[in-house]
Amino acid sequence: MAEAGAAEFAEFGAAALDAFQALFEETQHLDHRGNNTHASELLGDLLIDLMHYADHRGLEFNDILAQANGYYLIEHNSPDVFAIGTTVQLNGPAADEAILLGAPTRGTVTGVLVPHDGPIEYDIRFLGETSNHTIIAADLEPAPPFPAASTSQGIIGNPLRAEELLVESMARIGRADLSGVQPTQEELSDHHVLLDALVAWNGMDKREVTDLLLAKVEPRLTTPPSSTGTALSPAQLAARDFPLPLTEGLSEPRPAAQPPPPPTGPAPARARPR
Repeated sequence: MAEAGAAEFAEFGAAALDAFQALFEETQHLDHRGNNTHASELLGDLLIDLMHYADHRGLEFNDILAQANGYYLIEHNSPDVFAIGTTVQLNGPAADEAILLGAPTRGTVTGVLVPHDGPIEYDIRFLGETSNHTIIAADLEPAPPFPAASTSQGIIGNPLRAEELLVESMARIGRADLSGVQPTQEELSDHHVLLDALVAWNGMDKREVTDLLLAKVEPRLTTPPSSTGTALSPAQLAARDFPLPLTEGLSEPRPAAQPPPPPTGPAPARARPR
């Protein structure tokens, strides 16, 4: 199936308005697909109800809207916004501070926030971390490409996948050592190649990279290896541990939402002026 684009996403929105319009008898005369005024009225009514829903659930609508705006710009391939899965690096004082602390300066975009008033913010995942750092756009710039690493699991071309595989490799080698078993040559080779790639891309030495990953390796020394054999895309890997599953539709087509169940009673009349 071809990747969905702006036209398909717009049709998903139109289908949502169709379902919303069907709830209210007094809106049946509106033709949102052919009349811009009707479309504006229905969109406004739907947004108001979504605001009520967010308030009822204790959600911050403006934050959700800012995130949605960021993903909208990404889906439109805006040159002003880094896409999910893009590799970036700190610049200016933010980079200087990270270097002084011995922390990585390069990472992967895992989320984007485009507020109505204020700078664009990005969630960035750095080497060895399980949570994201929120960084404004002014402190970021594109990073050099990640050096492709040839492993037994194929060519690895992004740092998140390389880190995940290296952590798994380090854990397997550690479990073998604890059991008095010699690690396979393939395992040792993958470890060497992945470590070299992450060292080169992050501009750090092997000890620094290894130390950053130990916190992820140690819990796995007493747990069985992962049974997942499907390689994930950079965007999917970037979304791991992200609070909301917002990456749908960025690297794969988004499925159309299922229609809501029929209402149990007549919907209230819209009291908003037309």
